[in-house]
Amino acid sequence: MMIIVKRYQDEKRIKRIKPPMIVYGRRKTGKTFFIKSVFRDALYLFVRRDRSIYREDRNEIITYDEMKRLIEEREEIVIIDEFHRLPDEFLDWLHVKSPCNLILITSTLHLAQNFLSKGSPILGLFLGFQMNLIDERDILLNLSQKIKDGKTLVEQSVYMREPILLRWFGSDTVNILNNLKIIVPSLVGEVFGEEEKELSARYEGILRALSSGKTTLSEVTGFLYSNKLIEKQDTSAVKPYLKILSEIGMVKRIPEYFGKRYYYYVSSPMVDLYYYLDEKYNFSEREISRRYFTEKLPMHVEDFFRELLSKMFDLRVYTINKPNLQIDIALADHKRLKVVCEVKWKDRVRRAEVGEIERKLSRFKDCRKIMIVKSRDSVEREPDGIEVWDTDTVMEQLKT
Repeated sequence: MMIIVKRYQDEKRIKRIKPPMIVYGRRKTGKTFFIKSVFRDALYLFVRRDRSIYREDRNEIITYDEMKRLIEEREEIVIIDEFHRLPDEFLDWLHVKSPCNLILITSTLHLAQNFLSKGSPILGLFLGFQMNLIDERDILLNLSQKIKDGKTLVEQSVYMREPILLRWFGSDTVNILNNLKIIVPSLVGEVFGEEEKELSARYEGILRALSSGKTTLSEVTGFLYSNKLIEKQDTSAVKPYLKILSEIGMVKRIPEYFGKRYYYYVSSPMVDLYYYLDEKYNFSEREISRRYFTEKLPMHVEDFFRELLSKMFDLRVYTINKPNLQIDIALADHKRLKVVCEVKWKDRVRRAEVGEIERKLSRFKDCRKIMIVKSRDSVEREPDGIEVWDTDTVMEQLKT
């Protein structure tokens, strides 16, 4: 059963701007569906790979000159999807005509950034609007209408932020994730194909390294070198690749709290899980047991709540990862720590674990302290000075 998700947060963002705009982001993030649903009366045109132009309202192919005429003559908004496939002179034409009724959509983030950067003929004419995965708040609010069990709601939401997986909503989660060996290589291949780069072994090696728990630049560099993907163990050789992966939304980086180091993670739990399973169990070549699909679930749930709380409190995410102190979630405002949180996504949180969390978080003064659990009933005793949040608490916070 496919479910249609209402993207409230993206709607709020797009209402702050108006056409002309360039909408961009990684493939399969729902850009086209979202823009067409927001601008329902717009004329939708799609540029195919052979540069022919499909006009949706008449179900016909039109010429490039006819497309330009439509833009000039219509007062209503015109959407051009995959506009980067048009001839190069299109940008010069936009510079001269300066149409105010145009929304351009592209999956090629580098080109979108070039179009909006210094030296572009359309600099200052278009505003940029980037789309990523479905916002954590939105996926929870939407799926809560279908799923009443808190544990299931969160675990489904973690992966259903990927619009491409929504078509299988209602199916067993593991059965859904079994499709990863088809979806992810195709998706990642399309990402780099649209960027006019090959899906090189180095890009894939970085994704594999991050999914395997190598989160720092030096660790990723060591992984690539040990797998003979770079000629020498030099972090400067890896930085450009991580930069590109970050720009196209495949990788995110989190700064160390009061440190100079950054930690890198695969942005999509779906992509992260695929490369983890393939690196560890050769998933792309064989069938694996159901139990392996849940090995990274606690980490994905932790990351889900990290991003969710960051948005709920409007704070920046930091990492606290010292040899004697690791904190699941650290949120700060201008480097002043505001929230620390531990996630215990398990069926039973023992008294000893509660005591350990109390001792760990007691080191942070003048700071809000939270423990997130599957269910309040799973906690053997109430912690001192720490808020206990389960899914019901989260949903109450979202609805206020």
